Amino acid sequence: MMNNDLLLLATVEDRVIAEDIQSILEKFEIYVLLVSDNPASSYMSTYFGFTPAESIDIQINKDDYQRAVQILNNSAYKELVNNA
Repeated sequence: MMNNDLLLLATVEDRVIAEDIQSILEKFEIYVLLVSDNPASSYMSTYFGFTPAESIDIQINKDDYQRAVQILNNSAYKELVNNA
Protein backbone atom coordinates (compact mmCIF):
# COMPACT_ATOMS: atom_id res chain seq x y z
CA MET A 1 0.00 0.00 0.00
CA MET A 2 1.36 3.40 -0.97
CA ASN A 3 1.06 6.44 1.31
CA ASN A 4 -1.22 8.12 -1.24
CA ASP A 5 -3.68 5.26 -0.63
CA LEU A 6 -4.11 6.43 2.98
CA LEU A 7 -6.57 9.01 4.25
CA LEU A 8 -6.63 10.81 7.56
CA LEU A 9 -9.64 9.60 9.52
CA ALA A 10 -9.03 11.59 12.72
CA THR A 11 -6.37 13.18 14.89
CA VAL A 12 -6.40 12.64 18.65
CA GLU A 13 -4.24 13.73 21.56
CA ASP A 14 -4.62 10.51 23.55
CA ARG A 15 -2.87 7.24 22.64
CA VAL A 16 -5.48 5.16 24.53
CA ILE A 17 -8.27 6.63 22.39
CA ALA A 18 -6.24 6.11 19.21
CA GLU A 19 -5.59 2.47 20.09
CA ASP A 20 -9.25 1.93 21.01
CA ILE A 21 -10.35 3.30 17.63
CA GLN A 22 -7.75 1.07 16.00
CA SER A 23 -9.13 -1.95 17.84
CA ILE A 24 -12.73 -1.15 16.86
CA LEU A 25 -11.89 -0.79 13.18
CA GLU A 26 -9.64 -3.83 13.05
CA LYS A 27 -12.53 -5.96 14.33
CA PHE A 28 -14.18 -5.00 11.03
CA GLU A 29 -10.98 -5.86 9.14
CA ILE A 30 -10.07 -2.24 8.46
CA TYR A 31 -6.31 -1.74 8.62
CA VAL A 32 -5.31 1.28 10.75
CA LEU A 33 -2.02 3.14 10.82
CA LEU A 34 -1.29 5.30 13.88
CA VAL A 35 1.22 8.07 13.18
CA SER A 36 2.55 10.04 16.14
CA ASP A 37 4.18 13.46 15.95
CA ASN A 38 6.20 12.38 19.03
CA PRO A 39 7.14 8.70 18.62
CA ALA A 40 9.28 8.74 21.78
CA SER A 41 6.26 9.51 23.97
CA SER A 42 5.34 5.86 24.56
CA TYR A 43 8.96 5.12 25.53
CA MET A 44 8.99 8.08 27.91
CA SER A 45 5.70 6.98 29.43
CA THR A 46 6.97 3.46 30.01
CA TYR A 47 10.38 4.30 31.42
CA PHE A 48 9.95 7.73 33.02
CA GLY A 49 6.34 7.59 34.18
CA PHE A 50 4.99 10.62 32.34
CA THR A 51 3.41 11.10 28.96
CA PRO A 52 4.53 14.13 26.97
CA ALA A 53 2.19 15.89 24.57
CA GLU A 54 1.44 13.85 21.49
CA SER A 55 -0.78 14.18 18.47
CA ILE A 56 -1.74 10.93 16.75
CA ASP A 57 -3.09 10.73 13.21
CA ILE A 58 -5.36 7.79 12.54
CA GLN A 59 -4.94 6.83 8.89
CA ILE A 60 -6.79 4.21 6.89
CA ASN A 61 -6.95 2.98 3.33
CA LYS A 62 -9.04 5.35 1.21
CA ASP A 63 -11.23 2.44 0.08
CA ASP A 64 -12.25 1.82 3.72
CA TYR A 65 -12.91 5.45 4.61
CA GLN A 66 -16.71 5.59 4.27
CA ARG A 67 -17.18 2.28 6.06
CA ALA A 68 -14.88 3.41 8.90
CA VAL A 69 -16.85 6.63 9.29
CA GLN A 70 -20.09 4.64 9.49
CA ILE A 71 -18.62 2.31 12.10
CA LEU A 72 -17.32 5.16 14.25
CA ASN A 73 -20.58 7.09 13.91
CA ASN A 74 -22.14 4.21 15.84
CA SER A 75 -19.52 4.43 18.59
CA ALA A 76 -18.50 6.76 21.38
CA TYR A 77 -16.03 8.39 18.96
CA LYS A 78 -18.50 9.77 16.42
CA GLU A 79 -17.53 13.37 17.18
CA LEU A 80 -13.92 12.69 16.14
CA VAL A 81 -14.55 11.84 12.49
CA ASN A 82 -15.35 14.07 9.57
CA ASN A 83 -18.54 12.88 7.89
CA ALA A 84 -17.49 14.16 4.47
